[in-house]
Amino acid sequence: MDMTAPDRPSRILIMGAGAVGGYFGASLTRAGCDVTLVDAWAPHVEAMRRDGLTVQAMEEEGSFTTPVRALHVSDVPQLVREAPFDVAFLAVKSYDTDWATALVLPHLSPQGCIVSLQNGINEEAIAAIAGWGRTLGCAIGLLAAELTGPGQVLRTSRRGSATAIGMRIGEVHGRITPRAEAIGALLAHADSVRVTTNLWGERWSKLTINAMRNPVSAMTGLSGQERDRDEAVRALSIRLGSQCVRVGRAMGLALEPISGLDLDLLARAEEDPAALATVTQQILAHSAARSADQRPSMGQDVRKGRRTETEAISGLVARRGAEVGVDASLHARVNEIMRRIERGTLLPSRDLVLGL
Repeated sequence: MDMTAPDRPSRILIMGAGAVGGYFGASLTRAGCDVTLVDAWAPHVEAMRRDGLTVQAMEEEGSFTTPVRALHVSDVPQLVREAPFDVAFLAVKSYDTDWATALVLPHLSPQGCIVSLQNGINEEAIAAIAGWGRTLGCAIGLLAAELTGPGQVLRTSRRGSATAIGMRIGEVHGRITPRAEAIGALLAHADSVRVTTNLWGERWSKLTINAMRNPVSAMTGLSGQERDRDEAVRALSIRLGSQCVRVGRAMGLALEPISGLDLDLLARAEEDPAALATVTQQILAHSAARSADQRPSMGQDVRKGRRTETEAISGLVARRGAEVGVDASLHARVNEIMRRIERGTLLPSRDLVLGL
């Protein structure tokens, strides 16, 4: 790919064609980009091959069906017969990062790179295999989606805009480069995008949102709107967010506003009633912009009996807090509850919030 020509379609591989990967793959394919989708769920791959990929969105104009090229993970070795890929987007679960990176790496061009579209902060894991020079990250701020069935993606949030940016793509070293701008132009087919000089701050800001929403919905069984409108449950979310912001700042990160939240106020919300009142208003306003069907990915995983990303979200905040000497024990307790729910020794319940 000529990275100095941002509008030129590239040869693109998307590893993980679930809710996020499927949404981006369908959007880029529809825009005329050369996209290959790879997924491990055989019925999903066969449905995409047979019927294409259907996206249902909150806005009528955002709903569409498009033919896509879909491969099973077992088909990837056959790609050695094809031209290499210019960019590979990882949209697999955080715990699948290592093997997914190793799988796609041999099929990249010499100048090709890997971009994480994942929850958590996985750029270091990617770079350990592919090298820092091949690694970029993308913090997705507004996209909420669910794979509702084979070949069916439901977007449960509205698209971003020029003032509410949907995602931020960035280099790990923080410089604006032609390739980051080129990849940003590709992603703009799916949502509003900005190239950032602050990838790590953007990443931790997104982690804050994930850490205060994902496990709380998963451990209570509540949807996003139900979680936000329940005073006791919302209070837990705010406490988690406050701790996460304080950890990020102790790490020296410059955090960015995200999902309608002022993170300065969020950091003070546990002790400052005025800050708490404003953050509560911000949470409720943003919640109204999502559909009643919206359920964070960890909540979806629990309902489907799958492993969650708790270690890459709550566990990560707890570990980093211990490293920098900031109390993140609430995240550690939530992580342990989520591990018990995963093992099937504890059932999701709103009552779990009351003990925290």
